[in-house]
Amino acid sequence: MSGRMVVHAFAGQGDFTLAPLLRALDTQDVMEEALEEVGAEGDAVVAEFGVGPVVSQLLSGELRSARELADGPPGTAQYALFACSVAVHRALCRAGLAPDRVVGMSFGDIAACVAAGVLDVADGARVACLVARALTGHPGGMLLVEAPAVDGDPEAEAGRLLAALALPGLALACVNDDRRIILTGPPDTVTLAEQLLLGLALPVVRLRLPFLCHHPELGADARRFVEAMRDVRVGAARLPVYSSVLGRAYRPDDDVREVLSYGLTRPARLPGALRRAVEGGPAVVVEAGTGSALTRSAGELFAGRDVATVAALSADGFAEVSHGR
Repeated sequence: MSGRMVVHAFAGQGDFTLAPLLRALDTQDVMEEALEEVGAEGDAVVAEFGVGPVVSQLLSGELRSARELADGPPGTAQYALFACSVAVHRALCRAGLAPDRVVGMSFGDIAACVAAGVLDVADGARVACLVARALTGHPGGMLLVEAPAVDGDPEAEAGRLLAALALPGLALACVNDDRRIILTGPPDTVTLAEQLLLGLALPVVRLRLPFLCHHPELGADARRFVEAMRDVRVGAARLPVYSSVLGRAYRPDDDVREVLSYGLTRPARLPGALRRAVEGGPAVVVEAGTGSALTRSAGELFAGRDVATVAALSADGFAEVSHGR
């Protein structure tokens, strides 16, 4: 990987699993040290929201599954995802793979902002819990749909699907790559959409997220979210932060609080943000988290280009991705 620009990519809530993290904690001191640091800065803050000391519980072995996170108070799963993402980023930095740029996919914008110094860990944890508070009370679902785009335009294909389904409340939530989109809507609508899409022989996966997100119905909650963040300290970015809801890097005149609120109501579009993040390559995109969905999407987006892609956590623990720059 010598000479490549390094991009850390942070995933959203649809791709979070604990198993790779737990394996890494058992085998890699650098991962344990990084997570301890994040917990020391974040666990006390989330107690303000009724969330337990998630990181301490992960490190002690009290928490061992995503189901336990889902059963916790609102904000538990969101804080866990945020904390693990930041910890993986810090472990990568210590392993010699610090980023030149960062990309946030949906909820991953929060960790990306922390990685770039726009937010500190305490305020990032606070924002993660505020997102959870905004989502609570809006039951819904999300469908990952594989619908190969015509002429390389997945959003146009999503529009055709939505028009064909004609289900009230169903909306485009995310564009992951040139083949995969995510739809969101109320529970009954999502169930019916899943049945209809399977009837069209389209691969569909229902994500384990029981709420609306990236949905226009959350407009009032987005405004309250911004107001609740007024005391959150926002600093200057130390490196470029590419946002999937903006489709570009943050600019100095962007209101970070407003942009973070966009993730509640606007679609997240990963392809544009990733393509801009690797401009001027060659580059390596490293997924700074516990999953591999962004790695898969980046691999498809950059097939045939001089862009390497790798998930930081593998089946064997912390990936050996630090073989030089």
